[in-house]
Amino acid sequence: MNKTDFELKGLVVPVPVPFAESGAVDFGAFLAHLDWLAESGVRNLLINGTTGEFFSLTPTEQLQLLQTARENWDGVVIAHTGSPVLSICVESARAAEGEGADFIAALPPFYFAGAPAAGLVEWFTALAESTALPLILYNFPKHTGNPLTPEILAQVPHYGMKDSSADLSLIPATPRYFVGGDRQISAAYSAGAKGFVSASSNADPLPYIRIEQTQNAENQATVDKVYARFSGPFAIALIKQALSEIIPGYPPYVRPPLTREL
Repeated sequence: MNKTDFELKGLVVPVPVPFAESGAVDFGAFLAHLDWLAESGVRNLLINGTTGEFFSLTPTEQLQLLQTARENWDGVVIAHTGSPVLSICVESARAAEGEGADFIAALPPFYFAGAPAAGLVEWFTALAESTALPLILYNFPKHTGNPLTPEILAQVPHYGMKDSSADLSLIPATPRYFVGGDRQISAAYSAGAKGFVSASSNADPLPYIRIEQTQNAENQATVDKVYARFSGPFAIALIKQALSEIIPGYPPYVRPPLTREL
């Protein structure tokens, strides 16, 4: 896919990773979920994101999941390549390009909270220049301690941003804004957003497909009800539990430090 002739928009589903009770990745359940999402009308996937517990995956597992998704998904594949180590992030981005991903996404480097803006600009610019794939910046200051600001966004070459802070004031600062807060979908569209990323849509995608097509109070209220079922500190475990009740054989397990104590 040429980054100049494609416009990413609408719903992006950040796919969870099913783990067997032993802790191993269950690729069969992963594929069963992708098939179910495709049948539901989903087109865009984010692989190895927060909902995918990337923080608990080895680099080899992340690559295997990306390969599996790309080989079996006809729609758009966004590969999250975030790492606190720039060289690892660059290596992952190049591997994603080699595997046929359509976009890469990356969090700011984490652990060193409050990093200087100039350093974040240098870090992201090096990543953007390391591959021909369009870069989606991933803003999640709650976990990284490094919020993306209009000043940073203005200096980094990027395709768009996924904003889990749901700070709609950032919409004018990026070419394409994707809100990461379910309750803000309609408001984000009204302010100029191109789409949204929803973890809850993994277990109930149809309300999100409806709001993707028509942003109104009724559709937003339906999405709010779905989100209420899967929000909070156990959101990923709740989503996996729901999937285990929808898809035969889908395991409900998470890896530490997450737990299933709902």
